[in-house]
Amino acid sequence: MILSPKAVGRAPRGFTLVELLVVIAIIGILVALLLPAIQAAREAARRAQCQSNLKNVALAVLNYESSQNVLPVGTVFPVDQYGDPVPAIQGNTEFTASWVVLVLPYLENQALFDAFVFENAAGNPVPMKDAQNRDERGTVLPLMLCPSDGYNQVMYTGHGGNWARGNYAANVGNGALHTTPTNRILQAISPGWNGKNPQGLLVNKDYHRVRGVMGPNVGSTIGQITDGTSKTILLGEIRAGILPSDPRGTWAFGHAGGNLLAWYGSHGDANGPNYCGADADDVGIGSLCGDSAFQAECMTCCTICGGAFDQATSRSSHPGGVFLAMCDGSVQFISDDIHTSGSYGLCCTIWDHYIASRDDGDRYRQNWPP
Repeated sequence: MILSPKAVGRAPRGFTLVELLVVIAIIGILVALLLPAIQAAREAARRAQCQSNLKNVALAVLNYESSQNVLPVGTVFPVDQYGDPVPAIQGNTEFTASWVVLVLPYLENQALFDAFVFENAAGNPVPMKDAQNRDERGTVLPLMLCPSDGYNQVMYTGHGGNWARGNYAANVGNGALHTTPTNRILQAISPGWNGKNPQGLLVNKDYHRVRGVMGPNVGSTIGQITDGTSKTILLGEIRAGILPSDPRGTWAFGHAGGNLLAWYGSHGDANGPNYCGADADDVGIGSLCGDSAFQAECMTCCTICGGAFDQATSRSSHPGGVFLAMCDGSVQFISDDIHTSGSYGLCCTIWDHYIASRDDGDRYRQNWPP
């Protein structure tokens, strides 16, 4: 074979710069198209795990009820002669065990439960914030974490520090953890729980309509949930604080925002899931709530409330809503658009009826789920 002079020494033809740029652009477009789908698939997996974790925690709470014939108390506070928490509950961080601690044996964590110190040698209560409970409260409980929450790996550093995070909170009710509001929930004998004052005198026969199922020094029996177990919140999602100094979403911190949901319906300014209004959650960090990050993350809290823990609503990192575990153990995803009456709005909406365990029903009850 005789090669032509032009063919001798010719190198193989490669890609031109333009062709390479076109290929790179096509790959970039494909990645841009696929990335949202990949992210959506990952969030779907995280969301499913979050729902499963909440379901298992709810079943542990119900197993506790089956054993003890009553739901665990929301939090154990030291009390005065009338049974009211002392000092005043809104600033009281002397609590010992809370509902998560009490159900640890039902979460296959008996050893951790046994390691907590609840009383000293003299029989006096030892607060959860005490140094004797530092290691125990810092134990990470994977079942208490929602994978969608990007902040739940950072410990809460206040009140002695080393508090592990948690994303599920108990339904105290639509009453304030405070000594003065008429809907206050302080213990079994308090206006928001049974309509009575600490002396047992009836304050208002309708105040009990705001109560949930697990409050300060009180837990409900299943029989007392007269609105139906499938229609009453047992547990709800809660987000971990976006700063180390934010106590929200802390599994052993038994107060509003830590592992309790309180005053998160009508007549309050944390009315509804993922409520973004100014000053929504009252969670004891006062002026820190002025940080712009709180508004950007829809984690608003009260800037003028000082160290008061009065109220906190259900929050999640899922787009569009939150998971709630009902008192029958079922788990529902509730939209952020559920009917509420807004900041300081009047009772009663469908959201209010989810919260209350014995409001005795009304016309909204005929159309559930919403």
